Amino acid sequence: MQYAVYSNKGKVRLDNEDSYLIKENPYPIFAVADGMGGHQAGEIASQLAVKSLDAYSFNFDDIAKEIISFITETNTKILNQGKKDSEFEGMGTTLSMGVIYDQQLYIGHVGDSRIYLFRDSQLKQLTTDHSLVNELLESNQITYQEAFNHPQKNIITQALGTSLMLKIENKKIDLIQGDKLIFCTDGLHDMISFNEIEGLFDSNGDINKLSSLLGEQAMNKGGNDNITLIIVEIN
Repeated sequence: MQYAVYSNKGKVRLDNEDSYLIKENPYPIFAVADGMGGHQAGEIASQLAVKSLDAYSFNFDDIAKEIISFITETNTKILNQGKKDSEFEGMGTTLSMGVIYDQQLYIGHVGDSRIYLFRDSQLKQLTTDHSLVNELLESNQITYQEAFNHPQKNIITQALGTSLMLKIENKKIDLIQGDKLIFCTDGLHDMISFNEIEGLFDSNGDINKLSSLLGEQAMNKGGNDNITLIIVEIN
């Protein structure tokens, strides 16, 4: 297994409120988190999420259940931190995480960061955006092109730290040799379309080069947000 990472505050934001985790042992865990909230509170929330994940001891007998427990606990932890310190009130973060165990990817997801799978020259989005625009898209009120250019595409409907009630996306994906996974915040997929991401994957086999190309492309298209991505190659 190989991986590459790219993280940049972009051209507009003063700080990088994205956080990420790459953990190899006892089993590989990858995660990206995109924080929100004023006075750097978003950075606090996203860091709290990934640090909690790094410290969490998983029971590998039931990984899917453990992921739900972890996200629920972390959500409460971020909520309590916001209540305890008025400076951090209202802070929150997305979280898209994956545990790789026995050639399977176990996903836990809240928010509008994403996990993709690239296999056989095709890109597939594995997570569902918890966003206003995705709700409009799923109800056929807008097209994919309108969704990509929508002025309210930054409005998310779920995040850790904003409510005790979460609908956590939790699924298992079988992996095969040669698969490439990408964990990314919306600073990437808001700037680069699905087809453009797929094209870059299809024409670049080296994941280090690919991670840089994706980051540079997002910057060239505006760099309006923090950009974080992890590419994982299964071999």
